[in-house]
Amino acid sequence: MSSPTAPGVTQEARDYLADVERELADLPAEESAALLEDLEQHLAALAEEGDDCPVVIRLGSPAAYAEELRAAAGLPARGVARPPVRRDELRRTVAELRAHPFAREVSRLWAELRPAWWVLRGYLVIAVPCALAGQWDFPVPAPLGSDELGLLLVPAAIAGSVVLGRRQLTPVTARLLTGAGAFLALVAFVLAADGTSYPSYDPGYAYPAVYDQAVGEQPLVSRYGPVTDVLPYAADGTPLEDVLLYDQDGRPLQVGFQEWWADGCARVLRQPLAADGVPVPHAFPQTYALDPVFGDPALCDATVARPEVSVPTFPQPVPTAATGTGPAGVAGD
Repeated sequence: MSSPTAPGVTQEARDYLADVERELADLPAEESAALLEDLEQHLAALAEEGDDCPVVIRLGSPAAYAEELRAAAGLPARGVARPPVRRDELRRTVAELRAHPFAREVSRLWAELRPAWWVLRGYLVIAVPCALAGQWDFPVPAPLGSDELGLLLVPAAIAGSVVLGRRQLTPVTARLLTGAGAFLALVAFVLAADGTSYPSYDPGYAYPAVYDQAVGEQPLVSRYGPVTDVLPYAADGTPLEDVLLYDQDGRPLQVGFQEWWADGCARVLRQPLAADGVPVPHAFPQTYALDPVFGDPALCDATVARPEVSVPTFPQPVPTAATGTGPAGVAGD
């Protein structure tokens, strides 16, 4: 039995006719064809009315409608005992939900937004893999770190998505495409929620974090982060102790406090005291001692050694006859 071919007949009507045809499968082919022809004409008439109410709501379940056709034609009921068709019940429930005014409004809104979704889907086809590969660059992704390649691939992907959306697809293909699109949108949402988007950059160069101002209890920061100590050296490379440092306005230089260290031990600050007993916070280098509560002497170093640094070598002055020092070639009177 062929499906309705009248203009405007929906896929839902074709599915309904196929279900009724299965319910009449035990009848001879001639009788079944006659009954289904009447149903096909009825469905075509319903389609011409333009009512978007689901067919299963208007005609009842396919099993019930098939029994009505049998009774109207004077044919015996189907004799094979079988359990209730839950698929028909489920389809009727879904149809009732679709017939709800809210569901109809959502369906109309989705139909209006479909072209926008086609564009977004094409964009995400390129953007999501780039974001997962750490090559995200807004607004145009940079596949393989190339902005030019992104400018070529993104319009091509959007055009392909629009063409695919406007085509009439088989139900199976449409479901697969819908599932793939939903998965793509979910991954994009997770990446956006987690902030997993990276600017494109040269893998051979790492950009350090730059702090514009001091944060919290860190009054001094560098381009690499908070400063917790200053290590002064003499011109000959000798480490200096108890050096007082001031800023350009004569204010004592302040640094942050470092509680936990690389060895996993906690330390407390031991600043030198002035004659009046007040701590001197701008004496460098800062002195730290193990925290008596969280610093285990058996596991932690009692003192923290200075890190090795490269100290520049300054030229030595040349002695002169008059002063003992001075530039080469200059002699005193």
